[in-house]
Amino acid sequence: MIRHATLIFALWFAAIANAAWTETGNVVESRPGVKLSYVVAKVVSSPAVHAESASENTAGKHLLLLLTGGAGAIRAAAEGIREHDADHPDLRGYLAEQLGMVVTPGLPSDQPQGLSIDWRDGAQHAADLGAVMEVMISQYPAALITVIGISNGCISAAHISAAARKRWGANFHNVVLLSCSRDAFREHWLAALDGAGLQLKVPLLVVHHRRDSCLRYENVAAQAARYDFIVVDDVNQPRPSRARRDCTKGSAHVYGGKEEKVYQAVVEWIITGKAAAIKN
Repeated sequence: MIRHATLIFALWFAAIANAAWTETGNVVESRPGVKLSYVVAKVVSSPAVHAESASENTAGKHLLLLLTGGAGAIRAAAEGIREHDADHPDLRGYLAEQLGMVVTPGLPSDQPQGLSIDWRDGAQHAADLGAVMEVMISQYPAALITVIGISNGCISAAHISAAARKRWGANFHNVVLLSCSRDAFREHWLAALDGAGLQLKVPLLVVHHRRDSCLRYENVAAQAARYDFIVVDDVNQPRPSRARRDCTKGSAHVYGGKEEKVYQAVVEWIITGKAAAIKN
């Protein structure tokens, strides 16, 4: 069975290895008088691939909700077919290429300055994210839902996952927390994912870099070990520092130098449920 699943994954990956993606900007009224912008990224086949469009085969099977870190601002949708730059693959583009469709909410119109940690824990934030997902689910009712949070976005991911646990039902596939803080591991959120109230358990994957100087590994290791846990290390990254916080592009916090390996491990876990080690 394991060999069969591995073969299926290898064939599937080879079929879309030359894919690219497109992006569209959208707006929804998420609360009375409040507008929320969001970007939908979808896979398209590369012009070099003479086959049926990958978007017809893949988009609609998986629906990924990607929640960003920092203050929650996102890059606007870009026109045309998108491809990665040579040094750093784009996370939402990579996930769209591999799994079909990614929705990334931006800032609501009443929070133009950005999202605080307290806001990410509030009912209004859950309402905003729920409104975006209602639009997407109405368009793709059979899609398997994965919620992915990175850095501060992990708090949003854990919150909305617990809040919408019953609403999304059997289509709620799993949750991924990337480079998160201990604030994402609140017991009432985790209890909802773990199957409290006789619901089915929602699988949870945690990925963290040992050398993260933004949100430190040792602060989450004990909680993360309760779930599927991929630990990343890289001798090319400096050792974690208590004197200087580094959350920048290229740092261990965002898996600098290991981005593609980490992203691919996440994709493989979503498809197969198996957490693969990241080789140094």
